[in-house]
Amino acid sequence: MRLKTKLFLAFLLSVFASALPIQPANAAPPAKAFGELPVGYDAAISPDGKELAIIINVKGTYGVITQKVDGSSEKPFYITLGEEIKPNYVKWVNNERFVVSVSKSEKFRSTPFTVGYLYTANINTKKTRLVVKPKGMFRQFNNRVVDWLEDDPEHILMAYSDEEWDSYPDIRKVNVTTSRDKLIKRGQPGIEYWDTDDNGVPRIGTGQTDGGNKRRVIYNTTTDKWDSTDEFPGLDAETPIFGILNDGTELVIGDYRGKDTLGLYVYNLNQKQITRSLFHNDNYDASGVVLSKDGETVIGAKYTAESDRTELLGEYGTLLDTLRAKFNGYDVDFLDQTQDGRTVLVKMSSPYDPGGVFSYTSGDADPRLLTKMYSEISDNDTGDVVAVKYTARDGQKIPAFATLPPGVKSPKNLPFIVLPHGGPYARDSKRFDYLAQFFATRGYGVLQMNFRGSEGYGKSFADAGRNNWVVMQQDVEDATRYLYRKGYADQSRTCIAGWSYGGYAALMGVSTDPDLYKCAIAMAALTDINDAKNDLKKYRGGKHVAKEFFGEAMQDKEVRRANSPVHVAGNIKVPVFLAHGDLDENVQFDQFIRMKRALKKAGVKATYMKFEDEDHFLSRQHNREKFFIGIDKFLQDVNGTSEYMK
Repeated sequence: MRLKTKLFLAFLLSVFASALPIQPANAAPPAKAFGELPVGYDAAISPDGKELAIIINVKGTYGVITQKVDGSSEKPFYITLGEEIKPNYVKWVNNERFVVSVSKSEKFRSTPFTVGYLYTANINTKKTRLVVKPKGMFRQFNNRVVDWLEDDPEHILMAYSDEEWDSYPDIRKVNVTTSRDKLIKRGQPGIEYWDTDDNGVPRIGTGQTDGGNKRRVIYNTTTDKWDSTDEFPGLDAETPIFGILNDGTELVIGDYRGKDTLGLYVYNLNQKQITRSLFHNDNYDASGVVLSKDGETVIGAKYTAESDRTELLGEYGTLLDTLRAKFNGYDVDFLDQTQDGRTVLVKMSSPYDPGGVFSYTSGDADPRLLTKMYSEISDNDTGDVVAVKYTARDGQKIPAFATLPPGVKSPKNLPFIVLPHGGPYARDSKRFDYLAQFFATRGYGVLQMNFRGSEGYGKSFADAGRNNWVVMQQDVEDATRYLYRKGYADQSRTCIAGWSYGGYAALMGVSTDPDLYKCAIAMAALTDINDAKNDLKKYRGGKHVAKEFFGEAMQDKEVRRANSPVHVAGNIKVPVFLAHGDLDENVQFDQFIRMKRALKKAGVKATYMKFEDEDHFLSRQHNREKFFIGIDKFLQDVNGTSEYMK
């Protein structure tokens, strides 16, 4: 079923229509179209339900626009965030004022950091300002909101310190208009993140000490002190907490309870034990909860199977459930709602439809489109996505998703892109993926596999990859051989591509078996594990993060060397496309430099793209557009034009 909606914001339509070139009927979108940053990033609705605030992208620069919910013709209020700014979210704190959380890449003492800020704007006075501002020092986190204090429209709780490099923030009550703050709780050693109950009382603190030890504290209302979780059997610093109930006396936690997957349980802090079970799926890990409007009852459990799922726990119904039932096959992601719960804002998309941001009011026939996700990509341009499974060399079944070129219903001897995900401890699901759909519109089949180490499939599946990166790499190779064995892929035109760890897997793929692929595309790729470990040491706790991230098998220096693309580049026989941003904090730019040198020394035919003032995610639109134009040309040079391209 294809989603049909009405355009809501005429202002946005006029902005986007003026920027759209006319495309020939049924022609594939230009490569540049996939480099567009999402047009609709986030949205929020004022408590009284009268005003909208939407983060939009206009020609590569994000801003926030406000508009009357009833669509009245009052001139919208618009603020520009700046090209170098990456938005996180927008949120109303009262009926006249919203805040927007943003990030930007900055260097401090030659090391790249992602620095967060919180801006506020008043729609009546049209004035904007920073909520908190570092005073003559470098502070990375200036946007961590602990509690929105829904019953106090002038204040929010935030976590920050006035001491440079102090990673253990205080909790402060901040006036969003004046920025005056009041200390609520002093920071605790090893505590980086704070959680409150539904009354705004700080209850839980979680983090890691300088020595690498995980730490969690729980507020004792009787003694007015923070108790260590050592005093709570079955509740440690690594136990996932999904919610705080009943004035802070109960926690919704994730626990295995003798199973391989993570379930949802209620832990009573007074009784110091799990008192009841909420949800446990034998195949997939629980990933979150849905709370009732008053925040006191868990009414649903979240998990990801082929796609994101929500299972209601009892006879509950919400507007989201109405939308999910009406638009079967679409992902419906909650953004915000009015205080009375009658109107919700959501993102809706499907594996083949990029969708957009919508408003839906109880009783309406259809949701109203606020803004599309992409201005030049529609569901008429994209390919179908199907779930498959293949068998790895040791018999393990590996879940995967195949995206087919538009109009192709069954794969046979297609040019293919093998596309392992980044992380590596993340996962792919059956939802819209702009990178996979880009390759599909070029006439390629795309296979994305959740190799071992991917999250969501249980502890043993995740640990098998975390403890042995070679197994993850073998799972990717076995996915490729599956395509050849089934006759789905034309080996003479099949390449491997990836971003971050996916880029690492691509480079290792053409190094480990030089005849398996026709080319490799690596964006922001990890290339030298030993060097990456040293890069992590530049950050607090990095030494311990590196040990955990690279797993047991990579503790040996020679094993790390043998599994680093820079040291096996001499095995590569096929063309390579290598790209990186010079302000990348996740995988630093020296990884690109080292790999470029290794490829040149080995005489590998390669295309290089360096993006200036750019982060790990290509957050500047002009750079992202160049990237897609670049890989489009690279594939044309390697394989020519696919006969399956429109």
